[in-house]
Amino acid sequence: MESAPAPSGEVRLRVGGTADVAAVSATLGGVESTGEPETWLGHDLCVAADQDDRTVGVLRLADVDGHAAVLAVLVAADVVHVPVEVALVEGAAQLATDLGSPDLRVKPWSTHPGDRSEFLATLREHGFRADGADLARRLPVRVVVPTADAMRDLGRTLTTILEPGDVVVASGDLGAGKTTLAQGIGAGLQVEGPVISPTFVLVRRHAGTGGRPGFVHVDAYRLGSLAELVDLDLDETMDESITLVEWGAGIAEELERSYLSLDIRRSGDPADDTRIVYLEPVGPRWEAVDLGILAALAGDGDTRGGEQS
Repeated sequence: MESAPAPSGEVRLRVGGTADVAAVSATLGGVESTGEPETWLGHDLCVAADQDDRTVGVLRLADVDGHAAVLAVLVAADVVHVPVEVALVEGAAQLATDLGSPDLRVKPWSTHPGDRSEFLATLREHGFRADGADLARRLPVRVVVPTADAMRDLGRTLTTILEPGDVVVASGDLGAGKTTLAQGIGAGLQVEGPVISPTFVLVRRHAGTGGRPGFVHVDAYRLGSLAELVDLDLDETMDESITLVEWGAGIAEELERSYLSLDIRRSGDPADDTRIVYLEPVGPRWEAVDLGILAALAGDGDTRGGEQS
């Protein structure tokens, strides 16, 4: 989680330690939180926030019955609280996703150094919803994809839960594996014609076979707005097809109220073909869909799978 140094005033996050908890606690003038800070790291995790070369906030993250839970947040008294608190929660969400938690729950605690009502309202703007006394947000599913063959397998498996009308928005750097994933979806639907990148034609339409839905494959890299995407006349085929939009982040989400977001990231080693795929369901269509079958693919696949594109 540790990042490069941030410009003055920005917040950067890292997994923290006991010294970080003590440093922030010392600035609070006796404000108490849930539990003793020095015991947090016995079984739980600490997320620390640095700003202007000092630690200004810490968050206690615990496993509560298989769910990642924020049990407390401490922020130094002389900084603007809510931005630091929300940054800490977002960092906890990333950490909890990588650890395989299905959701992140923000537990109530008795005292809070900042403006609690503003903090909770801001969390709701970030997708958290009331669940009993907690606020909770569903987390993306993280899948480790070691090879191009495994990426195609992920695409095939996706077709077992995709339905006509579904939109998939795929993001990732050039060569991350978006088109390889599309080939897997095409194979799972047994569409007509080869599935190749639509970079130059912007959209390719493939008819389904055997009563399966068709597949609409879009490349939005050169598109600058939703209006340009709509001009491709996707609405003519969306209801009866699976639509995959590569490079669609920031544009394609407005096509439908519900969509499946895929963020494909490289491992960090240029010689390693491994990709990390984060699948995030958005909207009512996906509320009851179990993505566990996708998480089960983690680490599977032939290690001879070749380069992903």
